Amino acid sequence: ILLQQLDTREMASSSAQGGYEHEFIDAVRDDLICQICHLPARDPQQTMCCGKVYCKSCINRLQSNRCPNCRNSLIDRNGNKNYFPDKASDRRIKELKVKCDNHKNGCEWKQELAQLEEHL
Repeated sequence: ILLQQLDTREMASSSAQGGYEHEFIDAVRDDLICQICHLPARDPQQTMCCGKVYCKSCINRLQSNRCPNCRNSLIDRNGNKNYFPDKASDRRIKELKVKCDNHKNGCEWKQELAQLEEHL
């Protein structure tokens, strides 16, 4: 746990995009939450070592190149990444319902995350 906290602090000093900060109506499953920024993962990447999901921007900014969960290397001997785009998780996240970012100003729009950009 302490090692995970150290990696999370690495992120705090950068201007990473991180996960989605919208107000979700649907419950977000734990396996769709980035283990670094603790938000629903944006452009989710899944590690080959332990199968955890991270935002693309979060995992790319890790200075240690070690998985925050299991500490295995995220780069193999040939320089290849030991993680890949998780299209299934991306689809699940984008299917979740969110409130409009302007809901505090009276907008009652509530739809899937995938439709939010078009609405705004």
